[in-house]
Order: sequence, then structure tokens, then C-alpha cells
Amino acid sequence: MASKDYTQDGLLYCGACNKPKQMRINVFSDEHIVSVMCDCEVEEKEKERREWEDKQEEIRISNLRVNSIQDRERRKCRFESAEMTANLEKCQKYVNNWEEMRKNNIGLLMWGTCGNGKSFAAACIANALTDKGIPTMMTSFPTILSDQNNTMEIARQMRDFELVILDDLGAERQSQYALEKVFYIIDERYKSGKPLIVTTNLSLDLMKKYRKGDTQSGSSFGEIQDYSRIYDRVLEMCVAMHFDKQSRREQPVRDKAKVMKEAFAER
Repeated sequence: MASKDYTQDGLLYCGACNKPKQMRINVFSDEHIVSVMCDCEVEEKEKERREWEDKQEEIRISNLRVNSIQDRERRKCRFESAEMTANLEKCQKYVNNWEEMRKNNIGLLMWGTCGNGKSFAAACIANALTDKGIPTMMTSFPTILSDQNNTMEIARQMRDFELVILDDLGAERQSQYALEKVFYIIDERYKSGKPLIVTTNLSLDLMKKYRKGDTQSGSSFGEIQDYSRIYDRVLEMCVAMHFDKQSRREQPVRDKAKVMKEAFAER
């Protein structure tokens, strides 16, 4: 049962902390008794303030997650639920050392053939940083190219995020307009001085060849120059990380095939 407040020297005191809940003040030579907060009330107000701030932070992070990761499925990608690989461990260290990565503007280039976990790893980084309250945006080049907003507006939106993750570099290999749009987005990110993570199915060797203008791909000189500008920016901003493990999609397919084989086996 809570201790009852009591009166002492004509002032009300808290029965729990024994601190006054009233005090005397003089106004134009007249004495007045006014209410003050005892230690218990100060602590309760502080608790309410912290709870309110925590709630606001939850709301902010929830909004960040909705606005940051456009693909709903990617919001489920978590280090905690993943079967950790060497690359995922590196990605987790990237998150753990985020302040250093941000300070030195260190990004990642996740490259390798399709289906080996690049996008999953990038989404794990996005979710982990978002959970820490760090504004992180993850989108894809196909989404950017299909966006009806002008390129300048897309680049402006990206400035608000501490980390931008662009999935599927190489999808822009369609037209001169697409190449120019992709270069503008990457170049604006470069100028911002903030980190960028890029995933691509392209090989690092091919990107380096385009960067040097040394390729026998049959592309025109103008296209080679466009690719060279794009890859030059990416390779300058990002540390390359090769994803060459077994596709994350292969095992579920094999498991399904095994179940089907057993189900249709003759009894």
C-alpha cells in the first residue's frame, strides 16, 4: 500500500520519498504556498517522457521502414533468421561498424551471378540499419527507370537517406536515356558524400574493362563511354564483394523435387 502524504511545518510532503510537494514563495511581501514536484513525481514525469520518446522512435522507424524498403518481401530479410555465410558475416560487420563506414563514405559493390543472395544480403543491411533508426533506402534500377518522377526529383529524395542501396545494376542496358538516368542518379549520390551499396549480376572484370574503355562487346563508342562513367563512379565509391555461393533458391527447389519424388514413388 502506498505511503500517505503528510503535513509538516504547514507544507505537504510525499509519503514515499519524504520530499516536499509544496513550497513557500514571497510575492510583493505576501507569502504564498505553491505546488512543486517531489522526487516521485519527477521520476514519474521522466518515465512518461521516455515512454513518449520511445513511442515516437518506434513510429519513426516504422515510417522509415515503409518509405525505405519499397519491396515488402525485402522487409523480412534479417541477419537473425538467416543461415550465416562468410558474405553475410561481412555485411553484418558493415552494420556494426556503420559509423566508421559513414565517416569514410565506404559503400559495397555486391557482384556475382543471379540468385546467390546479393539482394538478400543488401536487404539485411537495410533492415538492420533501419532498426537502429538510420535512414536507409533500398530500391532497384528497374524501379527507378519505371518511375514517372523526373530524375532530379529521385536524386533529391535519395539525399535524405544516410545509405542508399541500388539493386540490379545492369538493368539499364536498354537505351541512351536509361544510361543517362542511371549515371545521373549515381553521380548525384557520389556528390552527396554518402555511402552507396550496389548489387549487380555483371562481373567485376567486365565493369573494369568498361571503365577503361577496353571491351570487345560490340557496343558503340558512346555506349562504352556511358558505361565507363557509371562503373567508374561505382568502383570508386564501393568495395567489391563477390557472391559466388550456391543459389539460395536452389535448395528449396531441390527439397520440393525430393518431396514430389517420394510422393509419386510406387508403393
